[in-house]
Amino acid sequence: MATVVLFHSALGLTRHVMDWAEIIRADDHEVIVPDLFGGSTFADLDDAMAFVDAEGMSHWIEVARTRISRIQGPRIYAGFSLGGVVAEALALTDPLARGLVSMHSAAGPGWFDVASWPAQLTAQLHYAEADSWVDADEVAALTDFAGDACEVFEYPGAAHLFGFEGWHEYDSELSHDMYERVTEFLAEFE
Repeated sequence: MATVVLFHSALGLTRHVMDWAEIIRADDHEVIVPDLFGGSTFADLDDAMAFVDAEGMSHWIEVARTRISRIQGPRIYAGFSLGGVVAEALALTDPLARGLVSMHSAAGPGWFDVASWPAQLTAQLHYAEADSWVDADEVAALTDFAGDACEVFEYPGAAHLFGFEGWHEYDSELSHDMYERVTEFLAEFE
């Protein structure tokens, strides 16, 4: 059993994220889902990003650190979009991090004050090949930095949150494929 800290997207702690938490729990993992926005959620991604940008990424990373400060033992950080970047920031700077799953996002190491990829950290990166929210240069910077420690899964299409059932970009086949890969990854930490 792994302890998974799952961070929500800029939409906030929506049912989409809670659905993912439940299916990961069904595989006998402990899943912690911090609410970075204190209950605020959004139905529009542009409105959500305006809310996020008003505070800046460093603010949300610090909120996340505060929300998880009492978690004990090794953990896997995971997240969707904004939450993927937050998960990455924590995984790269937390000596207790063992895994990272970034879905629908990628940030190069220049975003974080880190000199090298942590030896104990393995990762997965999931995104759609033409997702306008995922920058190819950031993907390349992250994968170059991680080397063999990061598996990259590029999915067809341009949908950003294709893993969110009920969201307008949802793709059941791609979501299922991502779920299978994530659960295989998490099983390595049992």
